[in-house]
Amino acid sequence: MAEEIDDNEFYRENFSADSDWEVFNAQLGELLQKWEVAVDVGVPLQPEELFRCKWKVKSETLNMLRNVIAVDYYEAQLPQGQQQAAEAPVSNCLQRTNCHHDLMCSGNSFGPPIRNSSELHTLARIYGLRRFIVLHPVNAASNYMKSTSEFNFFLSAAAVVAAEVSSVVPIFVQIYDPKWNFYTGVALAPALRTNFRLIGLEQAPPECRYLMGLLTLFHDKLPASYAQDARVSVRNTYSLDAVRIRVPLYVPFAHGPSSEDIAIDGDVERLDVQQFYALPHGYAPESCTESYLVYTWPELSETVAFDSEMRTDFVPSKAPLGKIYLSVEASSYLSCCLRDYQAVGKVTRTLDSYVGRNFSGTRSGAEHTNPLDKLTEHKLTTRRQQQQNYELPSQSGLTKRLPGPMTASELAELLAYLFPDMHPELALFPYDKHSLKDKFDPMRIKSAVADSLVCRLSSLLSTCHAHLGGVEGMAQLWAVFTRQLRLLWDNSLSVPGIAPGFPDTRTCLLHQKLQMLNVCVERRVQREALGKRKQQQKQIELSEDEDEDEDEEEDESEFYDCDEATSASVSPTKAVLNLKPEGRLKRLGDERLLDEPDEFLYIPETQEPVPKTEDQLHDDAEVMLKLGPGSDLSTQMMCTSLMSDMEAFKAANPRGKMEDFIRWYSPKDWEEVQHDGGEPKHQLSVRMTTEGNTWQKVWQRAQAVPIARQRRLFDDTNEALKVLHYLETRNMSEIYGLTIIPTLHTAILKLIDIYSNAHVEDLFAPHIEQLLGDLCRLSRSHSNDQPNVRVLLDELAELERRFYQYKCFERLAGYPKRSSLEEVKRQFDEILRNENSCTIVDKKRGAAGDMTMGSGGSLYDILSPKLEQDISNRLISKDYVIRLDGDTQSSEKGLYLGPQFMRAIITGDKLRLCGAFTESTTFV
Repeated sequence: MAEEIDDNEFYRENFSADSDWEVFNAQLGELLQKWEVAVDVGVPLQPEELFRCKWKVKSETLNMLRNVIAVDYYEAQLPQGQQQAAEAPVSNCLQRTNCHHDLMCSGNSFGPPIRNSSELHTLARIYGLRRFIVLHPVNAASNYMKSTSEFNFFLSAAAVVAAEVSSVVPIFVQIYDPKWNFYTGVALAPALRTNFRLIGLEQAPPECRYLMGLLTLFHDKLPASYAQDARVSVRNTYSLDAVRIRVPLYVPFAHGPSSEDIAIDGDVERLDVQQFYALPHGYAPESCTESYLVYTWPELSETVAFDSEMRTDFVPSKAPLGKIYLSVEASSYLSCCLRDYQAVGKVTRTLDSYVGRNFSGTRSGAEHTNPLDKLTEHKLTTRRQQQQNYELPSQSGLTKRLPGPMTASELAELLAYLFPDMHPELALFPYDKHSLKDKFDPMRIKSAVADSLVCRLSSLLSTCHAHLGGVEGMAQLWAVFTRQLRLLWDNSLSVPGIAPGFPDTRTCLLHQKLQMLNVCVERRVQREALGKRKQQQKQIELSEDEDEDEDEEEDESEFYDCDEATSASVSPTKAVLNLKPEGRLKRLGDERLLDEPDEFLYIPETQEPVPKTEDQLHDDAEVMLKLGPGSDLSTQMMCTSLMSDMEAFKAANPRGKMEDFIRWYSPKDWEEVQHDGGEPKHQLSVRMTTEGNTWQKVWQRAQAVPIARQRRLFDDTNEALKVLHYLETRNMSEIYGLTIIPTLHTAILKLIDIYSNAHVEDLFAPHIEQLLGDLCRLSRSHSNDQPNVRVLLDELAELERRFYQYKCFERLAGYPKRSSLEEVKRQFDEILRNENSCTIVDKKRGAAGDMTMGSGGSLYDILSPKLEQDISNRLISKDYVIRLDGDTQSSEKGLYLGPQFMRAIITGDKLRLCGAFTESTTFV
């Protein structure tokens, strides 16, 4: 008897569950609905609009089995004004979509032959589409689709989902290796389906390399017969010899020629500069500019032109439109120097780790005396010994005993550039004192005056880092610089090359620190001069007192009795009122004291304002925030200067009161009001009479003390030592942060100087202004991190490449023998505006007379002989675009046959065919 079989042991597949394909379709459908691909918006494209506009890309990922599929949506951002002003397409055909319009638009057939990093997608270049969707694996480089089953899986999913959501946007699937740029796709319209296919042949058949064979292939692929003739667009691209100009490397203060200049031969052209900047310039030996001549036939009927292996009508002399494209590959030494300098921003090593401890040349107090002697030694004796043992430091020790790659003579040459007044025997570049007195534009870069000490030092540091010893040479130069500053301070000499006045917070921090040091030197000189005058005055008074003592000894026998009224005790109030005024500067006009109408109001001698640098102001603000508004210490910090002025006022006006002080110090707070009887009356403002007012508290605490006996608000010695200590204790990344903005500023000024000497400053003026504006915003960014200068350096490098491109174009255009400078600049201005291209032939506007360049003829006449020397070998590619459209006036469904499109790209023996053939789905 057969054993009974339990059906529950068998696995039963649930065929009602969703398959992976259906799940993927549902996810893709939701995504397409979110992107609104069913909306057919837009207007007919303008010529070459796709190659100039910006593109918007949306990307999402979908999980499919073990693979992650990326879905990218590309959409051209057309100008809004143009979309509103343009007219709607003149067509009654309801089946015609924007995809069909784009395929039939001959104005966007050919883009620039030169590819760059920001170029548009390959599908936009091939088919001229404004919107499309691409499906591809996330890691396409290693996990690309390579089997037919995968192609059909995703392509069928795209077709089904497009029909479900009524998508009018073409959907493509990337197949094979991404570097091959192979795509297959589909686009749907009412009763129409367009299939996009792409094939490539390494060895093309001979008949498919010319238009006649391609037309035969195109007509064989048509799904229906058309009454119209096909339209053809053709472009031939030729290459000219690369133009190579040798601009040798120049490094300031470098001795001996560069090894590259010795090894490389060729035409040498040196850059002329009028102003010396301590930055390198020149271009790498491999720099060159490649030139391409592109001749285009925008639109022809298939019956007009003939092109076969035997004969062709597509020759340069018959082309209605011709352009030259320039592709430059140039590496500037200036840009390389600045890029290398960025690496210093990540070096956190201290300065003394490179040049040793105590590199400033000063010795500690323990090295001068025995510390035990400090306990028994009198202060006056110590002070006199220090004054007697003071020695003027010599400049010979500035560069000695300092480890580093540069020798003492090389360092002395750099110091002579930074401090020309201190090294007159080596100085070649003195400072222009008139430029330093000019007002710095507060709306421009937060740097320093051009060619100031800060700009010179910053550019020298970057040059040292790139060419004169690396980070070690840079540290060596900074150490020598701080030594020189200490020498100037010890001898009460101002720092040269710095704008006068208080620290200007509109400039960089390094410039503010040096301005502070100069203020300290100025105050020190004034204080020492005042001390000498007082000492001389005391000596004169002592000599006069000695003479009076001798006279008193002679009259010892004479006595006088004082009156009782004089000998009587004086009340304390009268004693205060009888104080002798001190520290008066001048009278305040005809103003008199309120309580003493017979006594004038005097302006006191006050201490000068306290200068502060940007970091000090920031530190004070942080302390004030931490202490709070009601803190006594906070009030004392804010009112230090006010207390000094009030004490000086009381000393100069012993009988004055707070109202008198306000009349001088803050006249706006002495208000005029109308009395009840209509008579005007003055009184303090509300903020001065508020209970607990800070001004009243300070006035009550203030004593009558003239500035001669006041404590100094600004200790010049202490502040100068702070500045020197600040500069000597910076690590390498902090030195980079102090100098990167002045370095970039100097680099732009050097570039402007080069443009000016080449007489092309007007060509690059808009680009320079944009670069300066970007640097201004970067310099004023409120961030504690290092400034991100990568984008700015890319813009600067692009400007330098453009200048090299211009010099090559000069030679290509035959300047100065066959063309004038004005014509060359006019042509190159068109190259700058039109994506590295310039029109040389345009028969529609009569270019023969428009493009005349002096007595040498047009640019076409200059370049044609170079092309005709070996025209067959110079032809690098041929592009054929064949279009055929149905009856666009048909308004009934099924009568419009749809567009047919095929592009053939021939490069040598290789052929790439890109087709977009439309078929009717009415009876499918």
